Amino acid sequence: MSRIKRAVVMAVGSGGDVAPMASVAAKLADRGLESKLLAPERYQHFTEGTTAKFQSIGADEVFSEVFDGNDIWHPLKGFGAAWHYYGAAMRSGFQILRQGWDSTDTILVSSSFAVAARFAEELDGYRNTTVHLSPSIIFSAHQPSTWPSFSIPPAWPLFLKRWMMTAAERWATDPVIGAQVNPYRIALGLSPQKRFFSQWLHSPRRVIYAFPEWFAAPAEDWPVNGTLAGFPNGIHRNRLLPDKLESFLRDGDAPVVVITAGSAVASRPSWVERMADFSINQGARVVVIGPVSHADREDKYICRITFAPFETLLGRAHLIVHHAGIGTMAEAMRAGLPQLLVPMAHDQADNAARLQKLGFGRKIDSITNFADIEAAWHWTFNPNTRKALQEAKQKLSANGDGTNRIVETILADLGDT
Repeated sequence: MSRIKRAVVMAVGSGGDVAPMASVAAKLADRGLESKLLAPERYQHFTEGTTAKFQSIGADEVFSEVFDGNDIWHPLKGFGAAWHYYGAAMRSGFQILRQGWDSTDTILVSSSFAVAARFAEELDGYRNTTVHLSPSIIFSAHQPSTWPSFSIPPAWPLFLKRWMMTAAERWATDPVIGAQVNPYRIALGLSPQKRFFSQWLHSPRRVIYAFPEWFAAPAEDWPVNGTLAGFPNGIHRNRLLPDKLESFLRDGDAPVVVITAGSAVASRPSWVERMADFSINQGARVVVIGPVSHADREDKYICRITFAPFETLLGRAHLIVHHAGIGTMAEAMRAGLPQLLVPMAHDQADNAARLQKLGFGRKIDSITNFADIEAAWHWTFNPNTRKALQEAKQKLSANGDGTNRIVETILADLGDT
C-alpha cells in the first residue's frame, strides 16, 4: 500500500484552465486523499461545495496584470504575456510547495504550464502527473497543430515539418519560456533547459491528455508515457440561472443565441457585438456572457450577464458563438449545440480547426466579412449539421466524465485503485 496521503493539484491560467483541475482535486478528495488546489486566488470558489481545499499559487498581482490586460488575447503577444505570469507563478508555487508538503506522502498533479511541479520533480523527488487539456500543447511533426499566427501545412514532407518544428521551438517558443525558466533553474543549481514544448513541459513519469481519441489521436512523436482520458466534466452543483437571465429566457419564444469570448477577458472583443447585432437581425434573442458596462444595450432582444452555468443554460439555447476554448467546446457538444467559432489566441485556433474537421463546429473565417458570417449562420441550419451534432452528443455521453479516468490513472500509478 502506498504511503501517499496527500495530493496537490497545481493549475495556472484562465478559469477554463483551472476548472477541470479543480474537478480533479475534488475527485481525489473523494477518494480519500487530503487534496488541495493551488491556483490563482480569483478561482477560490471553484472548490466550494467539495472536500478539496484551496490555496493561492501566488503571483496574484501578476495574474491580474496579465489577464486583465489586452495582450493576453493577442495572437502574437499572447504567448509572451502568458509566460510573464506563468514564470511568476512558477517561482511562487515552488516555494509554497517547499514550505507545506513532503514528497514522501504527497503526489502532484499539474496543468500544462504549472511548471513549479516540474522543479519539484527534479529537485525534491515528487511524483507528478502532467495534465494537458488541449492537443495544441504537443509539438508534433506528424500532426502539426494549428497556431494563431502561422501553421505548418500537414501535407508537407515529414522531414520539412520536423525542421520547421525544430526551428519554431528554437527561435520562437524556447526564448520566451527560457527567459522565465532558465534564470530560476540556474539560481537553484540546475543547468539551463531547452526544447521546452517538445520535452520539458511533459512529466517524464506520466502525461494525461484530457480529451478523447476521436478529437485528437496521439501521434507517434507524442510523449510515450501519455494516456487519453476524455473531456473532464465540471464539478456538479445545483446551479440555478441568475434571476435576470431566467426572466429573459421565459419572456420570449425566439431562438436564443449565447455569445461569449471566454471567462478571462477583461473587455469584450469587437466581434461579440458584431455577432450580437447579426443574430438579432436574424430574429434571434441573444445572451452575452462576459464583462458588462452600464452603456451596453439591454432590452427584450439582448441580455448581458457576467456568468451563467453552461450545464444549465446551454440546454435552453439554439446556438453558441464563442472563442473556441476547449471547455466551452466540450459543454456545447454535450448539449448538442451548433457552435460558431472565433478563435483569438493560444490553443483556440487548433481547437477550432479540429472541431470544424469533425463537422461539429464552424469557424468564421473573417468576422468583418458579412458573407462569411452569413455562410456560418446558414451552416447551423443544415440537416447534416444537426445530424453531426447528435453524433457529438452521443460521443460525449459514451465517453463519460474524463475526470474519473484522470483520477483513476493517477491512483493506478500509485497502486491505490
